[in-house]
Amino acid sequence: MMKQSIKPIHEQPRFGKFLPGQHKPLMAMIEITDRCNLSCPVCFANSNHSGQDISVDKVRTYLEQLLEITETPIPIQISGGEPTVHHSLPKIIAAAKFLGYRNIELVTNGIKISKDPEVLHKLKAVGLTAVYLQFDGLMKETYIPIRGEDLTEVRQKSVEAIRKAVLCCTLAVPVVRGINDHEIGDIVRFGIANIDVVRAINFQAATPFKGRFEIAESYNNFSLKEILHLIEEQSSVPADTFLSESIGHPQCNALSMVFVVGDRLMPLFKYISPDDLRSFLGKGHRRKVLDAFAGKKAFFFRQMIK
Repeated sequence: MMKQSIKPIHEQPRFGKFLPGQHKPLMAMIEITDRCNLSCPVCFANSNHSGQDISVDKVRTYLEQLLEITETPIPIQISGGEPTVHHSLPKIIAAAKFLGYRNIELVTNGIKISKDPEVLHKLKAVGLTAVYLQFDGLMKETYIPIRGEDLTEVRQKSVEAIRKAVLCCTLAVPVVRGINDHEIGDIVRFGIANIDVVRAINFQAATPFKGRFEIAESYNNFSLKEILHLIEEQSSVPADTFLSESIGHPQCNALSMVFVVGDRLMPLFKYISPDDLRSFLGKGHRRKVLDAFAGKKAFFFRQMIK
Protein backbone atom coordinates (compact mmCIF):
# COMPACT_ATOMS: atom_id res chain seq x y z
CA MET A 1 0.00 0.00 0.00
CA MET A 2 1.36 3.42 -0.93
CA LYS A 3 0.98 6.50 1.22
CA GLN A 4 1.10 10.12 0.10
CA SER A 5 1.94 12.68 2.75
CA ILE A 6 0.37 16.14 2.80
CA LYS A 7 3.05 18.81 2.49
CA PRO A 8 3.07 22.00 4.60
CA ILE A 9 0.80 24.64 3.16
CA HIS A 10 3.62 26.80 1.75
CA GLU A 11 4.85 23.81 -0.28
CA GLN A 12 1.48 23.02 -1.82
CA PRO A 13 0.98 23.84 -5.52
CA ARG A 14 -1.60 26.58 -5.95
CA PHE A 15 -4.29 25.90 -8.53
CA GLY A 16 -7.58 27.77 -8.61
CA LYS A 17 -8.80 24.94 -10.82
CA PHE A 18 -6.94 21.77 -11.64
CA LEU A 19 -4.91 21.86 -14.82
CA PRO A 20 -5.56 19.38 -17.68
CA GLY A 21 -4.43 15.91 -16.67
CA GLN A 22 -4.71 16.69 -12.97
CA HIS A 23 -7.44 15.32 -10.73
CA LYS A 24 -8.66 15.95 -7.24
CA PRO A 25 -7.77 13.13 -4.82
CA LEU A 26 -10.51 10.57 -4.21
CA MET A 27 -9.38 9.87 -0.67
CA ALA A 28 -6.69 11.17 1.68
CA MET A 29 -4.76 9.45 4.44
CA ILE A 30 -3.80 11.54 7.47
CA GLU A 31 -0.93 10.03 9.49
CA ILE A 32 -1.37 11.20 13.09
CA THR A 33 1.47 9.24 14.70
CA ASP A 34 4.47 7.13 13.87
CA ARG A 35 4.09 5.17 17.10
CA CYS A 36 2.77 1.62 16.93
CA ASN A 37 2.01 -1.24 19.31
CA LEU A 38 3.49 -3.74 16.84
CA SER A 39 6.89 -4.12 15.15
CA CYS A 40 5.82 -5.85 11.96
CA PRO A 41 8.63 -7.32 9.84
CA VAL A 42 6.86 -6.00 6.70
CA CYS A 43 6.35 -2.42 7.95
CA PHE A 44 7.32 -0.02 5.16
CA ALA A 45 6.74 2.98 7.46
CA ASN A 46 9.28 1.70 10.01
CA SER A 47 6.80 2.53 12.81
CA ASN A 48 7.84 1.66 16.34
CA HIS A 49 6.90 1.98 20.00
CA SER A 50 8.95 5.13 20.64
CA GLY A 51 7.78 7.37 17.81
CA GLN A 52 5.97 10.69 18.07
CA ASP A 53 2.37 11.85 17.85
CA ILE A 54 1.15 14.74 15.69
CA SER A 55 -0.69 17.40 17.69
CA VAL A 56 -4.42 17.93 17.25
CA ASP A 57 -3.81 21.49 16.02
CA LYS A 58 -1.37 20.29 13.37
CA VAL A 59 -3.75 17.57 12.18
CA ARG A 60 -6.51 20.18 11.97
CA THR A 61 -4.19 22.32 9.81
CA TYR A 62 -3.61 19.34 7.50
CA LEU A 63 -7.36 18.83 7.19
CA GLU A 64 -7.87 22.51 6.39
CA GLN A 65 -5.11 22.38 3.77
CA LEU A 66 -6.80 19.38 2.20
CA LEU A 67 -10.05 21.33 1.91
CA GLU A 68 -8.18 24.09 0.07
CA ILE A 69 -7.12 21.50 -2.50
CA THR A 70 -10.36 19.54 -2.83
CA GLU A 71 -12.81 22.44 -2.22
CA THR A 72 -15.32 19.97 -0.80
CA PRO A 73 -14.69 17.25 1.83
CA ILE A 74 -13.53 13.87 0.52
CA PRO A 75 -13.30 10.55 2.36
CA ILE A 76 -10.33 10.44 4.73
CA GLN A 77 -8.43 7.70 6.52
CA ILE A 78 -6.93 8.31 9.98
CA SER A 79 -3.71 6.32 10.03
CA GLY A 80 -0.24 6.07 11.58
CA GLY A 81 1.70 4.16 12.87
CA GLU A 82 -1.24 2.83 14.82
CA PRO A 83 -3.73 5.69 15.33
CA THR A 84 -5.44 4.13 18.35
CA VAL A 85 -2.30 4.75 20.45
CA HIS A 86 -2.76 8.52 19.95
CA HIS A 87 -4.35 9.82 23.15
CA SER A 88 -6.21 12.59 21.30
CA LEU A 89 -7.76 10.39 18.59
CA PRO A 90 -11.36 11.31 19.58
CA LYS A 91 -10.51 15.04 19.33
CA ILE A 92 -8.96 14.50 15.89
CA ILE A 93 -12.03 12.69 14.57
CA ALA A 94 -14.30 15.32 16.11
CA ALA A 95 -12.25 18.05 14.39
CA ALA A 96 -12.57 16.29 11.04
CA LYS A 97 -16.34 16.05 11.44
CA PHE A 98 -16.54 19.73 12.46
CA LEU A 99 -14.72 20.68 9.25
CA GLY A 100 -17.34 18.83 7.22
CA TYR A 101 -15.73 15.44 6.57
CA ARG A 102 -18.53 12.85 6.41
CA ASN A 103 -16.55 9.70 5.59
CA ILE A 104 -13.93 9.17 8.31
CA GLU A 105 -12.25 5.76 8.36
CA LEU A 106 -9.90 4.41 11.05
CA VAL A 107 -6.90 2.41 9.77
CA THR A 108 -6.02 -0.02 12.55
CA ASN A 109 -4.37 -3.32 13.39
CA GLY A 110 -7.29 -4.02 15.72
CA ILE A 111 -5.33 -4.64 18.91
CA LYS A 112 -6.90 -1.86 20.98
CA ILE A 113 -10.46 -2.29 19.73
CA SER A 114 -10.25 -6.06 20.31
CA LYS A 115 -9.28 -5.46 23.95
CA ASP A 116 -11.68 -2.56 24.54
CA PRO A 117 -14.67 -2.58 22.15
CA GLU A 118 -16.03 0.58 23.82
CA VAL A 119 -13.31 2.54 22.01
CA LEU A 120 -15.26 2.25 18.76
CA HIS A 121 -18.51 3.38 20.38
CA LYS A 122 -16.76 6.54 21.63
CA LEU A 123 -15.13 7.22 18.26
CA LYS A 124 -18.39 6.68 16.40
CA ALA A 125 -20.10 9.18 18.71
CA VAL A 126 -17.68 11.92 17.59
CA GLY A 127 -17.78 11.13 13.88
CA LEU A 128 -16.09 7.84 12.92
CA THR A 129 -17.94 6.12 10.07
CA ALA A 130 -15.87 3.03 9.15
CA VAL A 131 -12.83 0.88 9.95
CA TYR A 132 -10.02 -0.20 7.62
CA LEU A 133 -8.86 -3.35 9.39
CA GLN A 134 -5.45 -4.90 8.85
CA PHE A 135 -6.28 -8.53 8.03
CA ASP A 136 -3.54 -10.90 6.88
CA GLY A 137 -5.34 -14.21 7.04
CA LEU A 138 -6.90 -16.78 9.34
CA MET A 139 -3.89 -18.86 10.39
CA LYS A 140 -1.25 -18.43 13.08
CA GLU A 141 1.38 -19.48 10.54
CA THR A 142 0.48 -16.41 8.49
CA TYR A 143 0.74 -13.85 11.26
CA ILE A 144 4.07 -14.84 12.81
CA PRO A 145 6.24 -13.94 9.78
CA ILE A 146 4.15 -10.89 8.78
CA ARG A 147 3.36 -9.34 12.17
CA GLY A 148 5.85 -11.01 14.49
CA GLU A 149 3.11 -12.52 16.67
CA ASP A 150 -0.13 -14.46 16.42
CA LEU A 151 -3.04 -12.05 15.86
CA THR A 152 -5.73 -14.47 14.69
CA GLU A 153 -7.83 -13.94 17.83
CA VAL A 154 -7.28 -10.18 17.66
CA ARG A 155 -8.71 -10.08 14.14
CA GLN A 156 -11.78 -12.12 15.08
CA LYS A 157 -12.46 -9.96 18.15
CA SER A 158 -11.93 -6.79 16.10
CA VAL A 159 -14.66 -7.76 13.65
CA GLU A 160 -16.98 -8.49 16.55
CA ALA A 161 -16.18 -5.09 18.11
CA ILE A 162 -16.97 -3.38 14.80
CA ARG A 163 -20.26 -5.29 14.67
CA LYS A 164 -21.23 -4.22 18.20
CA ALA A 165 -20.46 -0.59 17.34
CA VAL A 166 -22.72 -0.91 14.26
CA LEU A 167 -19.94 0.18 11.91
CA CYS A 168 -18.71 -1.32 8.65
CA CYS A 169 -15.18 -2.30 7.72
CA THR A 170 -12.85 -3.07 4.86
CA LEU A 171 -10.41 -5.95 5.29
CA ALA A 172 -6.94 -4.79 4.21
CA VAL A 173 -4.91 -7.80 3.06
CA PRO A 174 -1.21 -7.44 2.15
CA VAL A 175 -0.52 -10.46 -0.06
CA VAL A 176 2.93 -11.90 0.63
CA ARG A 177 4.25 -14.54 -1.74
CA GLY A 178 4.56 -17.95 -0.11
CA ILE A 179 3.02 -16.83 3.18
CA ASN A 180 -0.65 -15.90 2.76
CA ASP A 181 -1.24 -16.06 -1.00
CA HIS A 182 -3.02 -19.41 -0.47
CA GLU A 183 -5.54 -17.83 1.95
CA ILE A 184 -7.25 -15.44 -0.46
CA GLY A 185 -10.26 -17.71 -0.98
CA ASP A 186 -10.65 -18.30 2.78
CA ILE A 187 -10.51 -14.55 3.42
CA VAL A 188 -13.24 -13.98 0.81
CA ARG A 189 -15.37 -16.63 2.50
CA PHE A 190 -14.72 -15.01 5.89
CA GLY A 191 -15.95 -11.73 4.45
CA ILE A 192 -19.12 -13.40 3.17
CA ALA A 193 -19.74 -15.01 6.56
CA ASN A 194 -19.48 -11.53 8.12
CA ILE A 195 -21.18 -9.60 5.33
CA ASP A 196 -23.18 -7.52 7.82
CA VAL A 197 -19.88 -5.92 8.84
CA VAL A 198 -17.43 -6.49 5.98
CA ARG A 199 -18.29 -4.20 3.05
CA ALA A 200 -15.10 -4.72 1.02
CA ILE A 201 -11.83 -6.64 0.88
CA ASN A 202 -8.73 -4.88 -0.39
CA PHE A 203 -6.05 -7.30 -1.61
CA GLN A 204 -2.78 -5.54 -2.26
CA ALA A 205 0.75 -6.70 -2.96
CA ALA A 206 3.02 -6.25 0.05
CA THR A 207 5.79 -4.15 -1.44
CA PRO A 208 9.09 -3.10 0.20
CA PHE A 209 9.10 0.61 -0.60
CA LYS A 210 11.26 1.53 2.41
CA GLY A 211 11.49 0.92 6.17
CA ARG A 212 11.44 -2.67 7.41
CA PHE A 213 10.76 -5.56 5.08
CA GLU A 214 12.32 -8.65 6.60
CA ILE A 215 10.34 -11.41 4.88
CA ALA A 216 13.12 -12.26 2.47
CA GLU A 217 16.39 -10.84 1.22
CA SER A 218 15.03 -10.81 -2.30
CA TYR A 219 11.27 -10.32 -2.50
CA ASN A 220 9.29 -10.75 -5.71
CA ASN A 221 6.02 -8.94 -5.20
CA PHE A 222 2.77 -9.74 -6.99
CA SER A 223 1.54 -7.87 -10.01
CA LEU A 224 -2.11 -6.81 -10.14
CA LYS A 225 -2.73 -9.43 -12.84
CA GLU A 226 -1.33 -12.17 -10.59
CA ILE A 227 -3.50 -11.14 -7.65
CA LEU A 228 -6.62 -11.16 -9.84
CA HIS A 229 -5.67 -14.65 -11.02
CA LEU A 230 -5.35 -15.83 -7.39
CA ILE A 231 -8.77 -14.36 -6.55
CA GLU A 232 -10.33 -16.14 -9.52
CA GLU A 233 -8.58 -19.40 -8.71
CA GLN A 234 -9.55 -19.43 -5.02
CA SER A 235 -12.94 -17.69 -4.94
CA SER A 236 -14.38 -18.25 -8.45
CA VAL A 237 -14.75 -14.51 -9.12
CA PRO A 238 -13.52 -14.22 -12.74
CA ALA A 239 -10.57 -11.91 -13.25
CA ASP A 240 -12.28 -10.32 -16.26
CA THR A 241 -15.13 -9.05 -14.03
CA PHE A 242 -12.75 -6.62 -12.34
CA LEU A 243 -12.83 -3.13 -13.85
CA SER A 244 -10.41 -0.23 -13.52
CA GLU A 245 -11.73 2.52 -15.75
CA SER A 246 -14.44 3.60 -13.28
CA ILE A 247 -12.01 4.56 -10.54
CA GLY A 248 -8.24 4.87 -10.44
CA HIS A 249 -5.77 3.49 -12.99
CA PRO A 250 -5.68 -0.03 -14.51
CA GLN A 251 -2.06 -0.52 -13.44
CA CYS A 252 -2.89 0.40 -9.85
CA ASN A 253 -6.26 -1.09 -9.01
CA ALA A 254 -9.23 -3.11 -10.18
CA LEU A 255 -12.70 -3.32 -8.67
CA SER A 256 -15.36 -6.02 -8.69
CA MET A 257 -18.74 -5.91 -6.98
CA VAL A 258 -20.46 -9.18 -6.18
CA PHE A 259 -23.82 -10.46 -5.02
CA VAL A 260 -23.97 -13.46 -2.69
CA VAL A 261 -26.56 -15.85 -4.16
CA GLY A 262 -26.84 -18.99 -2.08
CA ASP A 263 -23.28 -20.22 -1.78
CA ARG A 264 -22.11 -18.52 -4.99
CA LEU A 265 -20.61 -15.13 -5.76
CA MET A 266 -22.23 -13.40 -8.73
CA PRO A 267 -20.11 -10.52 -10.11
CA LEU A 268 -22.25 -7.51 -11.00
CA PHE A 269 -20.01 -6.44 -13.88
CA LYS A 270 -20.52 -9.80 -15.59
CA TYR A 271 -24.12 -8.81 -16.34
CA ILE A 272 -23.66 -5.11 -17.13
CA SER A 273 -22.02 -4.05 -20.37
CA PRO A 274 -19.26 -1.43 -20.18
CA ASP A 275 -21.47 1.01 -22.11
CA ASP A 276 -24.39 0.56 -19.73
CA LEU A 277 -22.08 0.97 -16.75
CA ARG A 278 -20.62 4.21 -18.11
CA SER A 279 -24.13 5.47 -18.86
CA PHE A 280 -25.30 4.77 -15.30
CA LEU A 281 -22.23 6.20 -13.60
CA GLY A 282 -22.23 9.36 -15.71
CA LYS A 283 -20.01 12.32 -14.90
CA GLY A 284 -19.94 11.64 -11.16
CA HIS A 285 -18.71 8.07 -11.59
CA ARG A 286 -16.00 8.20 -8.93
CA ARG A 287 -18.39 9.56 -6.32
CA LYS A 288 -20.92 6.82 -7.07
CA VAL A 289 -18.31 4.07 -6.82
CA LEU A 290 -17.08 5.40 -3.48
CA ASP A 291 -20.64 5.73 -2.17
CA ALA A 292 -21.23 2.07 -3.00
CA PHE A 293 -18.69 1.16 -0.33
CA ALA A 294 -20.74 3.01 2.27
CA GLY A 295 -23.44 0.33 1.95
CA LYS A 296 -26.82 -0.05 0.29
CA LYS A 297 -28.67 2.43 2.49
CA ALA A 298 -26.10 5.21 2.08
CA PHE A 299 -25.84 4.61 -1.67
CA PHE A 300 -29.62 4.74 -2.08
CA PHE A 301 -30.07 8.02 -0.25
CA ARG A 302 -27.04 9.70 -1.85
CA GLN A 303 -27.46 8.52 -5.42
CA MET A 304 -31.00 7.31 -6.04
CA ILE A 305 -33.07 9.98 -4.26
CA LYS A 306 -32.83 13.31 -6.02
